[in-house]
Amino acid sequence: MSRNTHKQPPPFHAEHIGSFVRSSRLRQARQDWELGRLSRDALTYIENTEIQHAIDQQKACGLRVLTDGELRRACWQTDFFEHLSGIQRLPEPSGGRKKGEIGIEIVGEIEFEASHPFLAHFRFLHQAIGGESELLAKQTLPSPTMLLHPSLRDNGCYPSIEAYASALSHAYRQAIRAFYEAGCRYLQLDDMMWAYLSDHAVIAHEQGMGNDPQYLLDLCIRTLNQALVDKPEDMSISLHLCRGEFSGQWRYGDGLNAIAYAMAHAQVDCLMVEYDDHRPAELELLRHVTHQRVVLGIVNSRQAELEDPSLVMMAINTASLYMPLRRLALSPTCGFASQNGDDVLSETEQWAKLRHVVDIAKAAWLIPD
Repeated sequence: MSRNTHKQPPPFHAEHIGSFVRSSRLRQARQDWELGRLSRDALTYIENTEIQHAIDQQKACGLRVLTDGELRRACWQTDFFEHLSGIQRLPEPSGGRKKGEIGIEIVGEIEFEASHPFLAHFRFLHQAIGGESELLAKQTLPSPTMLLHPSLRDNGCYPSIEAYASALSHAYRQAIRAFYEAGCRYLQLDDMMWAYLSDHAVIAHEQGMGNDPQYLLDLCIRTLNQALVDKPEDMSISLHLCRGEFSGQWRYGDGLNAIAYAMAHAQVDCLMVEYDDHRPAELELLRHVTHQRVVLGIVNSRQAELEDPSLVMMAINTASLYMPLRRLALSPTCGFASQNGDDVLSETEQWAKLRHVVDIAKAAWLIPD
């Protein structure tokens, strides 16, 4: 059977969330740099070589969408936020941060500036991939809604929460345009706020603070959608509805109402949803999807054992009862290492998981992208 030569926009049928396990060499280099034993240039050189290795491994797995593995980051969200003007990183507590804490504060008006280091990071990835037309560089960023965390809302820098949310949308419009001009055509927004606002304990806490959970949902969706209003037509943006899977456990509870709300109202091109194989009925959430394509996070990124392909295929087939198979794709449940010290799998196990995703996707969709 001949391959369809029509260039289909992402996501591709075999996807991944973006973050990879940090090698011992990279972890040691970062530690040496933090202790003043290694220069910034030397650390960057090691990061570059590790990212090139990750690119080669992604190609070897058969993936078409490639990331830098977030290998330059200590944390999936803080590293981006601290380089926005108006945001400052907080010192790390001696005992580490508690559940739900975010290590930044708002100190002024928020803007995305051309000096943001993530732009240079993307340019390196884009150039390292080269001119291979079948491959696509994906940039991952924390969603603007993450800055609506309760510790950041009443920051004293804006006259109202509405003004603050509007500023967040504006800063992300600046970011989207800047990444587009740097060559980015596939952007992923990682978002835990929907899992947060689905948690029954969180809802009770917000209500106890005098906040209306439905208003917060509406505020989040408006902030997100307003960030996307000027998105270039040939740029695809995915929303990763992250449920906070750190160290093999969900960070938040098992409510799903806010996640369903996001699926119904987010004006993104693609939704990336984490699937809990203990609760297959969650696939019913797909009935809320409107126009988007959906990446099913079925392959567990926190367990080394490879899934039974027939069970993964069964989940894909069940999902196809709610939306056309051609609009579905497959990925691991989450990233492999969202922050330093969050590695559960080895590098070898990680690449085996990604090859498994590609192999199952080829079987499920018969023809590769």
